[in-house]
Amino acid sequence: MAVIATNTAANSALRYLNLNSEAQSSSLSKLASGSRITKASDDAAGLAIGTRIQSDVTVLSQAATNASQATAILQTADGGLARISDILQRMKSLATQSDSGSVTDSERTYIDAEYQELLDEVDGIAESTRYNGVSLLDGTGQYASASTNATVSSNWMTDSQYADITTVAAADVFRITTSDGNFVDYTIADDYDGTAGSVSLEDVAASINAGDTTTPEAANVTATIETDNDGRKRLVLTGIDGTTITAMDDTTGTALEGLGMLAADGSTIVGGSKTGVDFMVGTSSTDTINLSIDNVGTTALGLASSSVSTQANAQTALTALDSAIDAVIQARAEVGATMSRFEFRSETIDTTSENLQSAQSAIMDADVAAEKSTLSSADVKTQAAIAALSQANQMPQNLLSLLKS
Repeated sequence: MAVIATNTAANSALRYLNLNSEAQSSSLSKLASGSRITKASDDAAGLAIGTRIQSDVTVLSQAATNASQATAILQTADGGLARISDILQRMKSLATQSDSGSVTDSERTYIDAEYQELLDEVDGIAESTRYNGVSLLDGTGQYASASTNATVSSNWMTDSQYADITTVAAADVFRITTSDGNFVDYTIADDYDGTAGSVSLEDVAASINAGDTTTPEAANVTATIETDNDGRKRLVLTGIDGTTITAMDDTTGTALEGLGMLAADGSTIVGGSKTGVDFMVGTSSTDTINLSIDNVGTTALGLASSSVSTQANAQTALTALDSAIDAVIQARAEVGATMSRFEFRSETIDTTSENLQSAQSAIMDADVAAEKSTLSSADVKTQAAIAALSQANQMPQNLLSLLKS
């Protein structure tokens, strides 16, 4: 039907011109940005997935940095441990020299002078081995494997009750306070996890006797096992003057799940806790690796009060040095194992990040060749729509010629 009031053809041509222009603009935007999705309506599901993947990639980038920093911390600690190990070997050589019957007491004085200087150097290295201002080896920093020593709580107990001591680590220090206010510190020589059947009274006694013991007003403490008339075992800590400091009963004569210890006033001995620092090395807050470094100061190693000034002292020092060397070797082994884990995790993070970025690219990145083809098609259609609109706008003028005639 020929009409002049409404130009249907022009309206249709204009509609297609707008559609083709939008397609043209969309293709240009994608080519300019390099992204397949420039607005949510392009692909809502793809945008959600791609954004989530990008978030994981960002987190993994920081996780890789965390793993690198942890490795650097462990390398720093290992360097300090290596130096302390060398010093302990020299101290053992001095102790062996002092233990020789061919050395006079005056000569032992000279040997002990070097020995004491090396003791100070061990503590110096333990304190000065730092990362970002935090000491790594003296048990005071945030990376310490046992940040809090065992303490005596104020809970009163009867003879039939026992306190639980869990995660007791080698080099943890226990303080036992006597009724007159004096105290005794001793260092545990072995790790105990507190599970049933893992610790006997004999184990505890051996650990106490192997550890370093110091007192402010009394001499060293020894641990013995006694059996009463009922067949019950009893751990007794005794000062050099024969005074019983504390006792621990095992009513069954076997290993306890919780180790019950009483100070002289009846209060509970509570074990120190294993701590350290967790490093996030994945996309989840639970994906962490704990970094903890043992205290290798002279007190923790059981060497603080040692000397080689006499032959007897030298013999005692040799025993303590053997334990200290083993402790440092163990610390280096743990540092090395943790370092290896962080290195493998770093490689895993790199691989995972690469795969995620590839997946994100497939979802989010524009295919330039395909988009260029789409743009070319939109260009041709736009030009055709412009031509069609021009022709449609001329149609009413053609109808006017009928009126003129």
